[in-house]
Amino acid sequence: MDTNVEKLKQMVGRCRVGMLGISHDDKVQFNPMSHVDIDDHGDLWFFTSNKMRQDIKHDSSVHLIYLHEPAGTYLYIDGVARVVNNKAKMKELFNPFIRTWFPNGLEDNNISLVAVHPVVVEYWVNESRVLAYNKIVRPDISEDKFS
Repeated sequence: MDTNVEKLKQMVGRCRVGMLGISHDDKVQFNPMSHVDIDDHGDLWFFTSNKMRQDIKHDSSVHLIYLHEPAGTYLYIDGVARVVNNKAKMKELFNPFIRTWFPNGLEDNNISLVAVHPVVVEYWVNESRVLAYNKIVRPDISEDKFS
């Protein structure tokens, strides 16, 4: 497996929920989403409603934002989304957590499966939260004061 995909899996794997942005009427609308898988190609898989499916068919460029606050990790992904009409894949990825939004399971007429292929991935790891906090509060503080 590609080391970049391994790193992506590691970082996203810590974040259960992210924000998925889809272009709609000349603006980007973000919705909280929980991925159900990250495959060996780095594609992120989501279950969603048919409404979002229509938006993706209109414009497949999407944006994902993840935050894992305990580790101070921030992740931004530009990607291309595609709707996947594969019942076997849906069955493979469906879990009880998804039933919260789709109580009829895979028989729900409003359920869709979407895969997002990352094109650009940016991340920030804040290794010194104290320094970052102090730089926000007092921007004149230099790093050598905390060494």
